[in-house]
Amino acid sequence: MNFTPNRVLGKSTPTTYPKRWGFFHRWVPALVLAAGGMIFLGLAGCAGTSSEECLDPGSTGFSAPEDSLGIEEFIALEPAHRRQRRDQAEAWLDRSRNAAKSGDRVRALANAAGLAPDDPEIWLRLATIWRWIGENLRTEACLDNAAAAVRNMGRRESDFYDRSSGYKRGVALRTGLERAWLHYDRAEYNEGLNWARAAVKLEPGNALGWQILGLLEGSVGHRSQAHEAAGDLMRARGYNTDSAWILSTVDTFSGRYREAFNFFLELRPQEDHVAECWRDMGLAAERVGEWSYARRWYRESAAGLPFEDTSCLMKVSHPRLDFRLRSVMQPVWLAFGRYFVTGSRSAYTAYALERFDQASGVEERNNWAGLLVNSAGICIRMNMDVPWARRARGIVFSRTGKTDRGLEDLQRASRQLNELGVEDARVEAEIGYLFLLDEKTRKAIEHLRVALDMDDQQAGAWSDLGLALIMVGDTDEAEKALTRSLELDSSSATAWYNRGLMNFHSGNLDQAEADLKKAAEMAPDNQKVGRLLQQVGRRKKEGG
Repeated sequence: MNFTPNRVLGKSTPTTYPKRWGFFHRWVPALVLAAGGMIFLGLAGCAGTSSEECLDPGSTGFSAPEDSLGIEEFIALEPAHRRQRRDQAEAWLDRSRNAAKSGDRVRALANAAGLAPDDPEIWLRLATIWRWIGENLRTEACLDNAAAAVRNMGRRESDFYDRSSGYKRGVALRTGLERAWLHYDRAEYNEGLNWARAAVKLEPGNALGWQILGLLEGSVGHRSQAHEAAGDLMRARGYNTDSAWILSTVDTFSGRYREAFNFFLELRPQEDHVAECWRDMGLAAERVGEWSYARRWYRESAAGLPFEDTSCLMKVSHPRLDFRLRSVMQPVWLAFGRYFVTGSRSAYTAYALERFDQASGVEERNNWAGLLVNSAGICIRMNMDVPWARRARGIVFSRTGKTDRGLEDLQRASRQLNELGVEDARVEAEIGYLFLLDEKTRKAIEHLRVALDMDDQQAGAWSDLGLALIMVGDTDEAEKALTRSLELDSSSATAWYNRGLMNFHSGNLDQAEADLKKAAEMAPDNQKVGRLLQQVGRRKKEGG
């Protein structure tokens, strides 16, 4: 018998869209340009703004210029043609600098990149925008193009070949620093450290290099190197912010969260990357349960963002992942209603799970799935609310076809939550569902019963239990479970289908037909329901 586990009817998966899941996937320049033409900076909510002002960067409202080229194609042009395009690019750069609206400014910047793709300055400006928006994949793509443009400057046929070594070193340095910050944002500390070290080698006395190098050295537990970087910065700048910020990362790595928090109590960030410093201060406050400090410091982080146009960033307040502290609301600032910019990473991840659960369409669901997987991974790497981050990521993997990864996350989450004395019905139900998909029926029944003992209002778990009981031949208990599922949620096409299928194989054709007609009402486009209804009709005509 071919039964359908709960949630399979009408299921779609974001794994069909690998670009959304393979973070740091290398994009071709034209796609980056298309995205660049759709983005601008903003901070406050979309209320009162025009539809153009609030376009999502993932929308299709703009496309790359038809004459945009890659570097190799650009270099192959005649020198006069390249000069003509470079002049046009310069005109677009002037528009970008002088545009009143940041949307126009960034679209002009994207046009300039398409016309002169060998200019690393343009790609670096676009990368900076994407990083602040929180769109990591496009940031990486722009940095890839910037790095390619830097390498191209060493070729004799390059228009930049005669530029000074200082200029070339400067753009290479900025590319490395931007990559280091991107990895720091994502808590990919070892990857970021490689870029920071390379940047410091290019210009050993660069204070910005020491800043990110110190933060990354501390974040991987290199205590002496972090102290050395902090000392270098103190001597170079005389500020207290960088040294305290760097030294706090050393204590954070070692789990001395109160000591890390104490570094920030008298701090007032004043130099480069103030928004990131305030953000880390808020995170330090969250780790020790200083919720009012966290909220205040996150507000300072938002105020320190380097945005001129503040029309399209919305603020939400949301509970953190750790649902034992449901009353603890923390702020998050989102670009275009979805991308994390600053605020509580834990609250953003919980918000993303909520939006995933409530998504009304496939595209919206896939978008939030990718964003949640990314954000939960950052929480795990930061050692912030790890069991709950694994729980959230495991649920999304479970619901979107990544069953092995879902089961791994959920089982680890279950063990970690149990160690904290936390029972989670949803985790057990999802584990049961995944065992059911893997045809490990006895294990599925065990976890589903545990889940329902914790919370007997889960319609999906009752439906899954009903299917599992059918598969072991306990049709009486299966019917009770499926009926209970439908009492809780009469709109479940899967539960109606499963009960109809059970009645069909039991020879109860009238009831099977009634159940399957209900399933067809809920999922009119599902061909499995239609085919089974036809079989029921033929069987009835044949006299059962």
